Amino acid sequence: MKTTAMGIILELTAKQKEYIDNLMDNYCAAVRWAFKRLLDGWKVQDIRITVQGKFRLNSRQANDAVYDAQTTIKSQYKLVQMHYENAKAKVEFTEKRIAKAKSLAKIAKLQKRLEKEQRKLAFWQNHLDNNTFPPVVFGGKKLFQERCKGNITREEWQEVRSNRYLSRGDKTKGGNLNTRIYESQDQIYLDIAADPVQKGESVRYNRITVPIYLAQKPSKKTGKINGINYRQMVLDYLKTGSAYQVEILRRDGKYYVHVSIEEEVPMPYNHKGAFGVDTNPDGLGVTQVDCLGQYRGSEWLGQGEWTYARTKRRNNQTCEMAKKVILQAKEKGYALAVEDLKFKNDKSVTAKFNRMSHSFVWSKFLKAVDRSAAREGVPILKVKPAFTSVIGILKYQHMYGIAVHEAAGYVIARRGLGFDHEKIPKMLLDKLVKKKPEFKQMANWKQWSAVKKSVLAKIKKITKRKKVNSLVSWQIHRKNVLGIG
Repeated sequence: MKTTAMGIILELTAKQKEYIDNLMDNYCAAVRWAFKRLLDGWKVQDIRITVQGKFRLNSRQANDAVYDAQTTIKSQYKLVQMHYENAKAKVEFTEKRIAKAKSLAKIAKLQKRLEKEQRKLAFWQNHLDNNTFPPVVFGGKKLFQERCKGNITREEWQEVRSNRYLSRGDKTKGGNLNTRIYESQDQIYLDIAADPVQKGESVRYNRITVPIYLAQKPSKKTGKINGINYRQMVLDYLKTGSAYQVEILRRDGKYYVHVSIEEEVPMPYNHKGAFGVDTNPDGLGVTQVDCLGQYRGSEWLGQGEWTYARTKRRNNQTCEMAKKVILQAKEKGYALAVEDLKFKNDKSVTAKFNRMSHSFVWSKFLKAVDRSAAREGVPILKVKPAFTSVIGILKYQHMYGIAVHEAAGYVIARRGLGFDHEKIPKMLLDKLVKKKPEFKQMANWKQWSAVKKSVLAKIKKITKRKKVNSLVSWQIHRKNVLGIG
């Protein structure tokens, strides 16, 4: 598992600062030049040789610059494919909405949206057919537009275009030949290859050595490190001699260091049950299920601050919550079952929904869960999210007297343990299904879809509302819908 520890260069002399700035300028210029030549069809080896002489980089630095350009091109082609698939899905989704719409005004509005989405689809289709991608602006499109308007100076524009240096590692050379990290007398140093020096037939390099600080969070009360001790993790990793990557970034006059290593993780243990987690914008519904699929307890872990907190605080709270759930599962010897959600921008939705969904924590939580589970050896069971809430509400909420999200977590846990087929309760069958032979021929999810529609229709009739789309009021109207009590 790849892990990145962040740090900062503590002290720089004027000469060292000048050299690192020149190195960043040359490296970033080399990446841009290599990027253009790769698109022009040059051979990779020819680009590497030319970069080495043109930008005064050694062979490894030149290779890193060309590799950086190659990865940028690969990522752009993947983005074109992703944007095309999303645009195509949006067009199909809007066409379905138009087919279902009854109001002429709504049809006209959707037609305008469809035309806009079709233009986007044609744009990405053209790039896909011609094996191209939109122009790449090194430094950022927004800042480029600001530069064109004269809102930022040429120096500010060059600053953001030439503010990084990347050095990949090599295990055969002790980890990283160009940018070594080592510890001496409780201080960590970064040793950077500088000017070449000819010694006979071989070439050696002068070195620039600067002290760096790798971030850690010592407790003010106990002195112990809070959370993961990344500093010690990096120092232990250096002793193995394995390859590590170093990236230097210049921001607001400060020089930050990112050290990327391959973190060893334990093998997942054999679980004897599962914790099902239903993720929501304001908390988690967590349910414990044994190996037989039986309910063993549940709780609601509310996090209302997720809906309004600043990004950094929300991210921190999300990671802390993920770690808490992981440790609970590890203590019980259980696996963690979560929904296998796909975060695609492939639905034609309103601006209001986009604003509301932008701060949702699903993606961040699932990523944090993956990393925490790998570190602790907790097995992760990813399940399809379809009808988990519907089944939980209609089948298990009343049975166990639990909240909606805890019932959904129960279904997720059971599905993760292999209990995929959830039978329709006999009471629901008798009261809501009329054509039972045809109903039994349906797939399980279609059966639950049909039951949901029947329940919504009954609630609509009871409440005399024009439209009912949610099962939120199921517990209120349950007895009336089923004709009991």
